[in-house]
Amino acid sequence: MMIGCGYCEKTVRRRRYLYFWHYEQRGGHRKQVEEYVGPASDSKAREDVTRKVAAYIGRAREEMDRFVELAHREMIARE
Repeated sequence: MMIGCGYCEKTVRRRRYLYFWHYEQRGGHRKQVEEYVGPASDSKAREDVTRKVAAYIGRAREEMDRFVELAHREMIARE
């Protein structure tokens, strides 16, 4: 399992742009995906990146909580 996300700035034709990256399941494999958000100087793009990171982390936290609960139930069942 790969959990992770973040953002990066890239320069294209001397202009800076924001990208949100995260991992997705594709073809049975986890792949890092970059998603264009907007110009780095745009306050809305910066807010969007923050929201995307927070949303991803929230989903990852829920996924990990489910995994821990499943592992806990399996260990109790083995007693």
